[in-house]
Amino acid sequence: MNIIAFVLCLTTFIICSLTCLFSCIMLICIIHHLCHNRLQQEDRIIFIHCINIYSLVLAYIGIIASFNIQTVLGNLYEYNFNSSWCVVLGYLPPILIGCIYWAFVNQAFFRLCRVVYPSIRWLQSYRLFIILPLIELILTCILMSLILFLHSVVYLPTDYYCFVPITNIYSMLWLAFNGYGNQIGILSFIYIRITIFLRRQANTQTLIVKQRQDRDLLVIRRILITVSFLISLGMPAMGFLVVSLITNKDYPLTFPVLFFFVGISMAGVCILTIIFTPQLKKIVMKIIQHNRVTPLNSSLIGSIQTRQ
Repeated sequence: MNIIAFVLCLTTFIICSLTCLFSCIMLICIIHHLCHNRLQQEDRIIFIHCINIYSLVLAYIGIIASFNIQTVLGNLYEYNFNSSWCVVLGYLPPILIGCIYWAFVNQAFFRLCRVVYPSIRWLQSYRLFIILPLIELILTCILMSLILFLHSVVYLPTDYYCFVPITNIYSMLWLAFNGYGNQIGILSFIYIRITIFLRRQANTQTLIVKQRQDRDLLVIRRILITVSFLISLGMPAMGFLVVSLITNKDYPLTFPVLFFFVGISMAGVCILTIIFTPQLKKIVMKIIQHNRVTPLNSSLIGSIQTRQ
């Protein structure tokens, strides 16, 4: 096995494993906070968005980790991982990454409803944003099923897992278009719609309403920053796709490099979600401060007992 590919796969597996662990911890913290605290509707919806993102990242990055460990074990011990589940595992990552982008669309849609359609209460309901990810999951499964009908997901003998070959240009373009192309278009439309609305309403809103709308616009910009971060780390894959289109050959390091950047991007999403979500950041800071205070209190109690 190429030493560069081996290092990339092993590093990606470590990054993915740590990201899975971090996502699990965050999910437990969010669900515990959601169940044991009386929250306003806006905060509950925001936490639902966070649960959706971390759940999808956990599932997606878990599959990517399994791909990389299969590559390592296959090259070291020549294991054959081709089975009836192989095609299913190769079919799931495009669905999950599409749903991750839809999760950001849901966040932007919630802000759109608060700013432009505040009088339509059901568009800001808690249940809507629980049902919406399920609808998007079904829609993404239907759109991505085309690669199953075309038998585009095949076992890659040099990588030891099933996926769409990079040389299958039409299927890769279909995955890119439905994986994040549609979502980016909708996000851009939402941002433009809110911006135009706020400019027209600049002189007619009260100060409190204007502050809330500016805060919602800031959230949209943060969502766009996160999505731009994901897209920028996907550029190497697009480079390999262009090279394959020109040469009609599969470069050996294509998927190791692709999944390495995927691992970094998903870890970045987990961190940016905390940084850009004040409610979630407050929970994390509370946990950190609690862990700092507890040892201090224990040491004080110990010193008091010693003096006595």
